[in-house]
Amino acid sequence: MIQAIGLTTRRRRRHGAAPLDDVSFTAAPGQVTGLLGPAGAGKTTVLRMLVGLERGRGAGLFDGLPYARLRRPAREVGVLLPGPACPPGLRARTHIRLLATAVGVTAERAQEVVELVGLAHVVDRRPRDFSPGMDRRLALAAALLGDPRCVLLDDPAAGLDPPAAAWLRSFLRALAAQGRTVLVSGRDPGEMAAVADHVVVLDGGRLVADEPVDEYRRGRMRREVVVRTPRARGLAELLADAGCEVLHCGRGRVVVAGMDPAGVGEIAFRHGMPVHELADRVVARSADRVRRAVRPPLAADDPAGLTVPMTPAVGGTRELPAVHVADPDPDPHAGPDLDVGPDLDVGPDLDV
Repeated sequence: MIQAIGLTTRRRRRHGAAPLDDVSFTAAPGQVTGLLGPAGAGKTTVLRMLVGLERGRGAGLFDGLPYARLRRPAREVGVLLPGPACPPGLRARTHIRLLATAVGVTAERAQEVVELVGLAHVVDRRPRDFSPGMDRRLALAAALLGDPRCVLLDDPAAGLDPPAAAWLRSFLRALAAQGRTVLVSGRDPGEMAAVADHVVVLDGGRLVADEPVDEYRRGRMRREVVVRTPRARGLAELLADAGCEVLHCGRGRVVVAGMDPAGVGEIAFRHGMPVHELADRVVARSADRVRRAVRPPLAADDPAGLTVPMTPAVGGTRELPAVHVADPDPDPHAGPDLDVGPDLDVGPDLDV
């Protein structure tokens, strides 16, 4: 279990992060707890305070003890913070072997984590040649060397392509299924709703939500459909007649709620309306001021280069996370499981 109790800082932190104001929450074992908020909300400050890297008032406890009083902190708490996963000149194999020695674990454990994160085929390469997804896997391997009960990850999905993000989601769910306490931060409400069991929302250094993910979805998120078409006003009228709520119409763009993308596309097709982009997005309601996330578009013909590849559905009850796409035409209405089981297959032996 991870507990944040009254975390408070006096002044604005590095990179413009807001000072924390009495932030308290609990991350339970066997669950993924998401720490959600826009840039500067204080997410990284919270994680750094929990492990003693930031000064301030309050306490961070791991199974009832502060980080400084843990007997073997590297074997009880795994941490992934921003920064390179490995010095660029070292090979991944050498890096993991050195860390294993420092943590005090065996070569067999180093072998397990390399296989666990799927890096066996590149372990002799230097991380400067790694993709962002491979670099993140190496950082995860380092965090898990000590087989920790608690895992803290600061925005691990940032910069990942859809396949890498899907792998990360399944991996975090598997860690939680083993009974570990997983605390992961992020900016994307759709991504967080897809992976977390419980969501803690920060805004401006203050706690604005602390609730199960189902309640978060119902009360703080909504799904919208965005259409780009040269006949925006005509399409908006047709969609309104069909019962949609038109949230925005202008500059070749319509945003509606109350119908899925397939239904919107059928109406446009029936009436000969050209569609240049069709996407559905998950947005946080404006009161939370959490940045919106946009799912992959469903229509072709994207001259502005705004689309990303479609991602197949993953799991049964969990929704795919939204993928952020830059939006050059903001509208006033936009608000800010894979079940892999408790045991992970580590594959064949690897000589580390």
